[in-house]
Amino acid sequence: MNQLLAKTLLLLPALVLGAAPAAAAAADGSTLINDSLRLTWGLLIVLAVMFVIYLLAKKRLALLQGGGKGAIKIIETRHLMPKKTLFLVQVRGQEFLLGSGSDRIELIARLDGRPEQQSFDELLDSAGAEQSS
Repeated sequence: MNQLLAKTLLLLPALVLGAAPAAAAAADGSTLINDSLRLTWGLLIVLAVMFVIYLLAKKRLALLQGGGKGAIKIIETRHLMPKKTLFLVQVRGQEFLLGSGSDRIELIARLDGRPEQQSFDELLDSAGAEQSS
C-alpha cells in the first residue's frame, strides 16, 4: 500500500503538469522530480523577466509623459469615445480644459482654480461667451 501511495505521489506532478503518464511511469522518481523542478524554475524565470519588462515599460512611459517636470502638466485625462478625449492641463499655475478629436485639439475653457459654484451648463455658456468675444 505504501508503494502504491509513493508511486501516486511521484506521478502526481507529471499529471498536473500535463506530462505523458507512460513516460512518467517509465522514468524513476528522481528524474521526475528534477524535471518538475526545472519546469517550475523555468516558469519562475519567465515570470520574472516579464515583470522586469513591465517595470521598465511603466518607467519609460512615465518619462515620456514628463513625470511632473516642466511647465506643462497633464492633470487628468478622460476618454469619452473613440478618438474623443478631454484633458485637464496645468500651465504655469493656470488650468485649461482641452478637447481632443481625431484631427485637432481645442480649448474648451480656462479654469481659475477656484471651487466651482456654477452648473456645467453655465460653465459652457460662459466659456462660449469668452471664445466669441
